[in-house]
Amino acid sequence: MKRNLILCALFTAGLIWSCGKNNTAEPPVVKPPFVSKPPEAFAGFLTVLTNDASKKIEIYDPTIENWNSAEAKKWSWAPATSLGFVTADVSTFGGGTDFKLRKVPVWNSAEYAAITDNSFAAIVEYPSGQRKWSKRLSGNLHSAELLPNGNVAIAASDGGWVRLYASSQGPDQEYYAEYPLISAHAVLWDPTTNVLWVTGQHSTTKAHVLTALAITGTDAMPELTEIVSWRTTIPSAWGHEISPYYGNSNLLWVTSNGGEYLFNKTTKSFSLAPTAGLTFVKGMGNQLSGQIVLTRPDYNKIPRPAMSCGLNDWSTSTVDFYSSGGQLDGTRVVNGACFYKVKLLNSNYQ
Repeated sequence: MKRNLILCALFTAGLIWSCGKNNTAEPPVVKPPFVSKPPEAFAGFLTVLTNDASKKIEIYDPTIENWNSAEAKKWSWAPATSLGFVTADVSTFGGGTDFKLRKVPVWNSAEYAAITDNSFAAIVEYPSGQRKWSKRLSGNLHSAELLPNGNVAIAASDGGWVRLYASSQGPDQEYYAEYPLISAHAVLWDPTTNVLWVTGQHSTTKAHVLTALAITGTDAMPELTEIVSWRTTIPSAWGHEISPYYGNSNLLWVTSNGGEYLFNKTTKSFSLAPTAGLTFVKGMGNQLSGQIVLTRPDYNKIPRPAMSCGLNDWSTSTVDFYSSGGQLDGTRVVNGACFYKVKLLNSNYQ
C-alpha cells in the first residue's frame, strides 16, 4: 500500500526490487540503465500525473519544456469541502493512484473523471472537480474506470477484488457487484468488445493474468462474470497497468513488474513493447503520433536521476517520452514531485 512501509527482500545476488504499492513478495528482474535527455516540445494530449508529494492530481502540458514553470501546470485537484467532499475524504486523499477522463452519455455527455487513491474512490466533474460520487474504501485501490452508464469499476490489490459500484444511482450509492481477483491492479472498459479488462492473479493456478469481465444485470444492480476465453497469462509476473493503444483498437498496453507489452485482442497474444527492457512501469500510454509516455520509479533506474522522489520507492520526479520505435525522446522533471502513474487526458476509451 502506498502509505504503508513495505519490506522488500534483498537477494544475495545483490538485486533489489521495489514492491511499490503492493505488499506481496515479487521476483527480481533486470533493471536497464536510464539515460536522461534534454527536453523537447512534444505535441499531443495533456499528461495527467498522480503526485504523492503534493497529494494532488496534476495535469501538465508536454509542449512546454520546463515543467517547473507556472505555465506548464494546467490543472490540479484534491478533494475539498468546497467541492462537496467531507473532511474525512480530504484527510484520506494522498495524491491518487489512477485518473481516467470520460464522456458519460447518461450525464449529457459531459466529462467526468474516475479517480482512485489507496483508500478512496471518486467520480468528479471535469474541470470543476465537483463531487459526483465518492466512497472511502480499504483494500489498496489501484485503478478506476467510469462506464458509459455512470457506474464505476474499481480494482483493489490488497483487497483482492474488482468491484462495480452502482454510482449511476446517486452520489452516495453503496451497492456493488464484486469479482474476486488476487492482486487486482487495473480496470479498463473496452467498447469494442464490451468487456472490462483487468489484471490480477488467478486464485487456483496463481498465474499472473490479463482477463476480461462481462457486465450484466441492471444499472442499479450490476453483475460481474469472467469471460474465461479471454484469460491470458502475462509474460512476466505481477501485472500492473492496462491502457488503450490510441490509433489501434485491437491493441492494449499491458505492464508488469518484469516488462511492458502489447496485447493483441485478435490473436490473444502478447508481444514486447518497443521500449522492451524497462521494468516496473506504473503508467504507460501513447500519443496519436505514436510517441510513448510512461512513468517508472526512480528507485528502479540506473543510475538514479539526480532529481528524484525521496518520499517512496514506487514514484518518480520524471516523466519519460519515447519514440514509437522505443528510443528515448526526452524527459520532463518536476522538482520534488513523486509521480506514481501517468495518463493521457483523452476522454475516449480507445
